Amino acid sequence: MALLALAGLATLLGYAGAWSWLFDLCAHFRVQYCVLGAILAAILGTMRRPALVAASVLVVLANLPPIIPQFVRSAVAAPATPGAPLRVVSFNVFKYSSQYRRMIEFVRSEAPDVLVLIEVTPAWAPSLEELAPEFPYRWVNVGDDVSGLAVMSRRVPLETHVIDLGGNGVSSLQFTLPDPNGPITLVATHLSWPLGPQHAAVRDTQLGSLARLAQQQRGAFAIIGDLNVTPYSPRFQQLSRDGGLRSCAEGMGLQGTWPSLCPPLRIQIDHCLTNGEVQPSGFRVGRFLGSDHLPISFELRVQAVASGLAAASPPADMPPVSTRRIASSTPRSSGVSRSRGR
Repeated sequence: MALLALAGLATLLGYAGAWSWLFDLCAHFRVQYCVLGAILAAILGTMRRPALVAASVLVVLANLPPIIPQFVRSAVAAPATPGAPLRVVSFNVFKYSSQYRRMIEFVRSEAPDVLVLIEVTPAWAPSLEELAPEFPYRWVNVGDDVSGLAVMSRRVPLETHVIDLGGNGVSSLQFTLPDPNGPITLVATHLSWPLGPQHAAVRDTQLGSLARLAQQQRGAFAIIGDLNVTPYSPRFQQLSRDGGLRSCAEGMGLQGTWPSLCPPLRIQIDHCLTNGEVQPSGFRVGRFLGSDHLPISFELRVQAVASGLAAASPPADMPPVSTRRIASSTPRSSGVSRSRGR
């Protein structure tokens, strides 16, 4: 059958995703291939087509290895240090959405310590003002569906760095926050959409830069945002392997975040990844807020105090990093601002 042949071909091409951006796209829908294979096996079984049933079962089995880690949590080297966790919400608001009130109500219900918003356009910027009293430290880079990014924090940052991961002029924010168990450095980012060889190459460069940042980080470290890649992609697996990172959604089951309006096709492209100094917990996908993405929320605990920790330096082959001091400025600027009143 044509559907079975397509599912089998897409399954195989997905494993070759490191060789071509087209093959990498095939890797993202492994859950859908499994479901399709199971349905076809049931249908073909009633038709008494044993060879095709076997082929359908092979499609299911071939797609299971990358999916299983989403249901099995890996062993943790050391127990999490007791203490209040860092609560985080990350949400791609979608530049065409005007559901500002939904976002504000959701954020207030979650009460995060750190809020990361993606695709923050000029139309979205005023809605952030309403949250300013709750998040006295803010970095808002108003832009479009690629460059718009906002980070809002209840904790005063120890350091902030505006970084360009892909050399394409799109800013991400690397910032370090205090914690009783030692500082934690986070990178909030929105990676390139991987449709077409040029955009995919930029995304892959950004993933490589994130891996190098993780390698060079000596303390607690996390990456947060819309990475435009799923856990099933060889590119994602390379980031995890090279950076010594693991997904905060590991062991939590399927956590599809996009497209929000089509549950059968949902894949997870919004992530939090941490190194071994961080114990993540409580990862979950939030409700529909009017965007093509669903929000994610989770908690991070620094595992132990380490002496002499510092924010990670960017790799030598990355563009220069500019450091922003915490200063009083307008929230729409690219500097980190502190609200004057609560």
